[in-house]
Amino acid sequence: MRATHVLALVCLATLMAGCGDEKSASGDSSEGSGKPPENMCEAVAPAVPEDWKLTKKAAPQKNKAKTDCTLTDESGYETVLVVGLTKPKPGKSVEDIYKKLCDFYISRPQERDDSQCTQTGPIKLKGSPTEIQRGVLVDDPPGVLWLTFQTNKPDIAAEVEDVLKDVESAASGS
Repeated sequence: MRATHVLALVCLATLMAGCGDEKSASGDSSEGSGKPPENMCEAVAPAVPEDWKLTKKAAPQKNKAKTDCTLTDESGYETVLVVGLTKPKPGKSVEDIYKKLCDFYISRPQERDDSQCTQTGPIKLKGSPTEIQRGVLVDDPPGVLWLTFQTNKPDIAAEVEDVLKDVESAASGS
């Protein structure tokens, strides 16, 4: 994966995370409580298979809840998973955030309904590349979960759909 792809993913995750009205949080996740986790990396890391070796994590932003997470492989280029949660600002609805994500950031999703939009496609890299971007409405508290994944490792690409379902569950606290 080219450095420009990784940079674009991280910038997009940061931008989406900055759209919400997050408060500073402790490091504990709220897994199983019906609420999104306070530390996204702690919540989603167990849902990612160990053999993917996604160990590098993006540094948390100062004065922000840890509601976004970037996991990469050792090289930082071959496999990248970015998970972010955006809550509506006062006066905005979660549907506005979802629409903006699906219409602007995930510009042409192949699948879309009232609660999820997904764009899947190969990217021009070596090997058998895969790219998936997904927006998912979260109910309690209202927000939008954004996942983006890229890899050019065929064995990882083959199991990504099942893993992303586990990551969504971990990230949404369900």
